[in-house]
Amino acid sequence: MNKILIEKEELIRRRDQLINIRFPTISCLLFFILLFKLFLDVPFSNLLFFLVSLMLITTLIYAFILDRIKSPSIPLIIKSYFAYMLLDLINLTIIIYFLGGVLWIGFIFYAFYIYINFLILPRKYAFFLIGYCAFLCSLVAVSQYYLDVYPYEHIFSLEERNPQNLSYLVTTGVAAIAFLFLIGYYGDVFYKLLREKIEELQKTKGLLEEERASLKIRVGAKTEELWIERESLQEKVKERTKELEAERKELAKRIAELEKFHKLAVGRELKMRELKSEIEKMKGELKKNSPSA
Repeated sequence: MNKILIEKEELIRRRDQLINIRFPTISCLLFFILLFKLFLDVPFSNLLFFLVSLMLITTLIYAFILDRIKSPSIPLIIKSYFAYMLLDLINLTIIIYFLGGVLWIGFIFYAFYIYINFLILPRKYAFFLIGYCAFLCSLVAVSQYYLDVYPYEHIFSLEERNPQNLSYLVTTGVAAIAFLFLIGYYGDVFYKLLREKIEELQKTKGLLEEERASLKIRVGAKTEELWIERESLQEKVKERTKELEAERKELAKRIAELEKFHKLAVGRELKMRELKSEIEKMKGELKKNSPSA
């Protein structure tokens, strides 16, 4: 799947918006078909009412099923809506056939579907639906007008499609106005979405600017704090160096004193030995010179 750039809540909101607009749109289509058939004698098929009603019923079923799912995932929302569109376009193609085929206003419905699908589906899915619509439209045209697979169904013949035919003029005009209204409505939706994104980006830009200014202030304050800490550490290093130098001098002094004391002690020990030796010597001489001897 293409990378999805829409958040889940926004995706659900768009899906609900697209589903909700279908109810009044399909209801208006039923109303106008009935109005044109009764008052303008437009030869709409009775099966057309069933198909349009079926489109409304499938929309209700789809909305009901999705409402029962708690916290649907983004892939589920995308794939379920995509599958719903595939089936709905088949029903739409049959409706287009009973509205007079692709040679009248059928392409308008396809264009509307293609337009709104870009609001919710990723580009890959939306472009696939463009090809799908082209295939269905071509299938109707080829099978009806060239292969004669099913009877030719038309609302207005070529002779009736002229400005003097009130039914043709009113029906076509109402269809065009309705289509333009829906295009304008979803154009406004696009505009609101873009405006929301622009406002969100502007808000984010403002927050980033504020954060940048705040960060600049914090960096400046931290830099100043680090400089003060550095100067304090330098002072402490100097003081500690002085203390270590004083301790070194004191230690050297004590070592010198100990060396001096050691020399004195060694000298005294040597002197004591000399005296002891001399005493022993004198004792020996006294023994030799004593009268008893």
